[in-house]
Amino acid sequence: MLLKAFVLLSLASAPPAKPAASAGCATTNIETALQHLTAHLKTAVPEASKDDSVDNSAMYFAEEAVGQTWTVRDVPNGYVSTGNDAGTRYEAALFKNPEGYHLAIVGTGDSVINTAVYRCDKSGLTLEREGLEVPLEKAIELYANAGLIAPKGKPGLTRKDLKDWGGSILAYHLPRKGRAIRITSYVDEPNSAYGKDLGTLEYVQSKFQVVPLKTKAR
Repeated sequence: MLLKAFVLLSLASAPPAKPAASAGCATTNIETALQHLTAHLKTAVPEASKDDSVDNSAMYFAEEAVGQTWTVRDVPNGYVSTGNDAGTRYEAALFKNPEGYHLAIVGTGDSVINTAVYRCDKSGLTLEREGLEVPLEKAIELYANAGLIAPKGKPGLTRKDLKDWGGSILAYHLPRKGRAIRITSYVDEPNSAYGKDLGTLEYVQSKFQVVPLKTKAR
């Protein structure tokens, strides 16, 4: 009887167990994650099409992306891409965490960046609509920290140019290894600004966090 009471007290005082991920979210395989996403979208996309009040562009982009032929397959590192073919280039990467994973997809082409991020945990797959999005003001600060904005009164790229830009001003490069997404400039006027490193999106505690370059002296 005393032993039974001791066991019950021990169980009562133990910290609650962390919720386990669902079976579909325990994978470390990028191809398996994409298969889960494909199955999820077969239900989610038709349902989303019934509601015009919600911006479902990221979901439709994900549907477009998973139908691609992945010519680069680095499955052990959780990465696939369509290579460097003409037109839109697609990348997908898996970011594992204790509750499951995040699946990130990026498409680049014609001065436009498309992104989709899905979290997979005990509740299943969930679209995080702004998973990789960097607010415009913060994006402009990344340019400033990298020394790409011309001093006031000098020729070159200005904050107004970036605010008025007609497309994406940031490009995202998913990692083949590691947990950091490289961010580069995506404006091509002036040409000298295009493709410059601006910082990273670090995957920390199950979230993508912006880390700028160290501020350069003007």
